[in-house]
Amino acid sequence: MNRLNLLFPLLLIAGCVQQAPSSVPPLADISLNGTWCIKLPPPASADALPLFNDKICQPMQVPANWFTQGVDRHGVVWYQTNFLLPTLTSDQMATLIFNGVDYSADITLNQQPLGQHKGYFQRFAFDITPTVGADNQLLVKVDSPIEKPGPHWYMHKTLIKGVLAHHDTRPGGAWSERGQEANSGGIWQSVMVHVSRGAAIDNLLTSVDWQDGLTQPQVKVEIDYRANAARHAELVIELTPDNFTGRSYRFSYPVALKRSPDKTQQLSFSQRVPNPTLWWPAGYGEQNRYQLRVSLKDSDGLLDQQTIKTGLRKISQDNLNNSLLINDKRMFVRGTNYIGSVWLGSMDGEKYHRDLQLMREANINTVRIHAHIAGQALYEQADRMGILLWQDFPLQWAYDDSPSIVDEAKRQANDLLRQWGNHPSIIVWSGQNEPPFDSPWMKSRKGWTPTLNKTLTDQVAQVLSQDDGRIAHAWSSVNEHPWLGWYSGKMQDYLKPTRSRYVTEFGAQALPNIETLRTIIPADKLWPGTTNDKAPGWDIWRYHNFQPKNTFAMAKVPMGKDIEELIANTQKYQADLIQLAAESYRRQRYQPVNMLFQFMFSETWPSINWAVVDYLRQPKRGYYALQRAYQPVLPSIQPITQNWIVGKWGQIGLWAINDRWQTYPDATLHWRVQQAGHVISQGAERVDLAADSGQKVIELKVRPRDQQTMVVEAELRDKAGNVLGKNQFSFSNIKAQSAKVK
Repeated sequence: MNRLNLLFPLLLIAGCVQQAPSSVPPLADISLNGTWCIKLPPPASADALPLFNDKICQPMQVPANWFTQGVDRHGVVWYQTNFLLPTLTSDQMATLIFNGVDYSADITLNQQPLGQHKGYFQRFAFDITPTVGADNQLLVKVDSPIEKPGPHWYMHKTLIKGVLAHHDTRPGGAWSERGQEANSGGIWQSVMVHVSRGAAIDNLLTSVDWQDGLTQPQVKVEIDYRANAARHAELVIELTPDNFTGRSYRFSYPVALKRSPDKTQQLSFSQRVPNPTLWWPAGYGEQNRYQLRVSLKDSDGLLDQQTIKTGLRKISQDNLNNSLLINDKRMFVRGTNYIGSVWLGSMDGEKYHRDLQLMREANINTVRIHAHIAGQALYEQADRMGILLWQDFPLQWAYDDSPSIVDEAKRQANDLLRQWGNHPSIIVWSGQNEPPFDSPWMKSRKGWTPTLNKTLTDQVAQVLSQDDGRIAHAWSSVNEHPWLGWYSGKMQDYLKPTRSRYVTEFGAQALPNIETLRTIIPADKLWPGTTNDKAPGWDIWRYHNFQPKNTFAMAKVPMGKDIEELIANTQKYQADLIQLAAESYRRQRYQPVNMLFQFMFSETWPSINWAVVDYLRQPKRGYYALQRAYQPVLPSIQPITQNWIVGKWGQIGLWAINDRWQTYPDATLHWRVQQAGHVISQGAERVDLAADSGQKVIELKVRPRDQQTMVVEAELRDKAGNVLGKNQFSFSNIKAQSAKVK
């Protein structure tokens, strides 16, 4: 039996409602989405219940972040809507559900306080059975405050919002006093009333014990419920194929429900599920999902029912061989970092699908949800499309060290596990991003101490490690973020061996194309004409996240003669760095690298940053470099000689890398080296390309004829001649032979 969805129109001005049906079915979901009214109180009266004029309404869409609706504000915004509810029977329960409010919410229904909630990403609910009537007024005080620079922001933050509150891709950047502009506050996810009879199921969580092997898993289902009376009931758990043809499973248990209408109780059951159909990431198998339906019944029929979709898959680590295992098979992670938008309410399933499809086309198989938690639609799309997720907890850089912040972070981390734990796509929980005690670059910041946030980080990590069905990564270390050629060193340093098995950030900035750039920078500021990063012409560029100092002084990107040349130069630098770094780390597969994440995929607002796709979703040159370097079967080109001289021999390594679980016997590696249209080396080498392997096939000796760019092309073909992967690499800046060189 499925729920009946009832969509009631909402008021356009306060007090304007339509006639409601005379009764409500035993189970119903009533949407409260639509146009609400808001009030912007002055600070002195922010806590007082406002009076809304029955004829005048400042409209606000729900769900949405208020900035996207034209309200540029920090602090309190009061929301109001009126809704009709058909008459409830004596045994029915009504639950008011919010799926995401940024950042804290105080809820009042019919002038009766319901309660409060803190945290931008979680679902939360209230029993409204004693308070609700036929015609209802709902007031929500939403507070998304600014953390004033100085005593708190940015080294002692108190809001657990990750990159939504502090990051170098936000409007204003990370370190300026404008870095909190364009607030993300609002009721940004859907609101509904759920009607049930006698009991309400608030949450379902599945986990799997694989100790008896892939064919005999033990599936555990945890149920959070509330009941309006103590009663005996039957709990029915059904696991049925959602997108494939296969076996269904049904289990039932007698249960004794405890009376607790406003506080959740827990039930937990484990059951062996023989020979299930497994969920696999894209490119390695099918994304087989089950529909899990949990029903509570008594002698009069259905009390409540919840249905979710999930997949059964095993995630583990092979520490001996330094590798990730999915369903007991080794897999190399080719990833990127992702923030869909600064204003998560602007994202939906269609937009997330668009971005994930662009990633799949770039041969990305895993996404790090960078220092924030996205809307549930992202995770549903990732499950469906077979994209693996590394999920960060929203702790970004430094926070206050008070016990209250630690306790609040632990509570929210537990919410993350319980509300997001059903998604098979999530394979990693990661704690704080670059905590201050692990970040030497933070030592110069006022308020830094060697132990700042150590307790916070450790306590959150302990919560995340409770999920033994995923990898728990205590924190994302600066040692995993090399940033060579941008914040330190030079691009060629990526050719050196790394000690990190997880490389979770690497990259460089690049400008978008000229059409996109004109929508970001005003015409009179489009050409600062200097590499001096202190020049006032760069101020608006910095607000939109561009880093002129790193571009010109560290990366040494040439300015060029006009904006078109600057765009081309930055895009070339980003593309060259991505190829050099990604191929180097792929040649170090499992020795020690097993996860690799470029930073980042798409720009989160009209900005200029490290993304390979701009905010209008137009690819930069770096997108295609990533696409090429991330080919599952890659003929990798290793620039052993870095300083080429005309007439002198140099060396180039050619590798065959195969991330697939398919063997290609009698494959052939073909290569050609050209300079100004002249072939100076070419050939082919037979190679048995083992599944999930990487090997150096040949080391070429090449002598450049002149100073023109030398281009290396490589191609892997199977024994039937089909192309498995192709690649190219350019060597420029070839120096003339000095007079002393013979």
